[in-house]
Amino acid sequence: MKLLIVLISTFATATAFVNIINRFVHGNDVSELTSNILNYPKLDYHMLTQQDHFDLQWYVIGTKTDFPFNKPVKATIWNKNYVVWRTVNDTYVGLDDACTHKGAALSKGKICNNNVVCPYHGYEFDANGVLTKVPGICFRPSPIYDLPKYQVIEKNGWVYLNTYYNKTDPPNLIMKENIFEEEEVARNDSAVFLKMDFNCYSRILSENSLDVMHIGFVHTFGNAKNPRPIEEYPPRLVGPHHYKTAYLYEAGDKSMAKKVFKAGKLRIENEFILPHTTVARVIFGEYISTVITFALPIDENKSRLFVKTYRNFWHNQLGDMVTENMMYNTMLQDKVIVENIDRRFMEGKFNMKFDKLQNTYKTFYKKFIHKMDDDSI
Repeated sequence: MKLLIVLISTFATATAFVNIINRFVHGNDVSELTSNILNYPKLDYHMLTQQDHFDLQWYVIGTKTDFPFNKPVKATIWNKNYVVWRTVNDTYVGLDDACTHKGAALSKGKICNNNVVCPYHGYEFDANGVLTKVPGICFRPSPIYDLPKYQVIEKNGWVYLNTYYNKTDPPNLIMKENIFEEEEVARNDSAVFLKMDFNCYSRILSENSLDVMHIGFVHTFGNAKNPRPIEEYPPRLVGPHHYKTAYLYEAGDKSMAKKVFKAGKLRIENEFILPHTTVARVIFGEYISTVITFALPIDENKSRLFVKTYRNFWHNQLGDMVTENMMYNTMLQDKVIVENIDRRFMEGKFNMKFDKLQNTYKTFYKKFIHKMDDDSI
């Protein structure tokens, strides 16, 4: 889903564009960055550090309003169910959504004294997944009774669950939280949140969000007459599992950029952060419009796309309404396309010039996140 040109942007000169690009790669030597791009995908999955494995398993499962206080909620990631609840202290608990006794869904139970109560036999598990109560029975605690616990946090409007679990890790092990934080938060930009279910493989959604060439043909605000960027800067490593590119793009005649803001050229910054975060930032002068997406893989055929849109203008309710309507329609336009991509052919038979960023993403994704089995297609 390419939401990146929903709002406007002008760009003054090619020289300024080059200067911006130099800034976003933090002044690093180009040959060194190119080397990083070439070498990093060659890593074997088993060469990743424990912290890498942890960093690559953060998944957006909702927003704060999706998790009422003391109410168990089911979250599904890669066809595995988790039970999550928000405590009265505004923290989150995440456990396997299957009672260790008979496998009943704990998300269908209730929360009592910060324990999740199984709806089948009333067994209670605390916030660490430890079985603490079996009604009418005295029992000796044993790890076999307990549930795996998962880290769940709220950050910048989204609730994340980390699926990392290693039963051999010491109980006091603390992993560093490295969730990407967009620069728009520090600027206090206005934000609108959306979500939509898609009947497609999650990687298709993320690649679509990184595809600059489909804009002119799928979206009403695109430029079908001149669909290719005027200028492109290749993907560069800018952070852990985080790559970024930039384009100079001519605004379409029917776009808000051209019709409302009289913008001729758009500067687009496009990024991905594994496993499923994409960023599309459109800049013109002092104005910035940004779209952040996260494609949650529910299973191999169903995904939920979470979207955050930021803007540093129109700071009012009308601005929120206009932005939400535009985003919703853009998502629907993408839905028609991505839900009809046959997974047997999603790899394509060839690549073109402006496929670099999504191909970089695809390479990493298949190596470090998930690779489709031929039998599952």
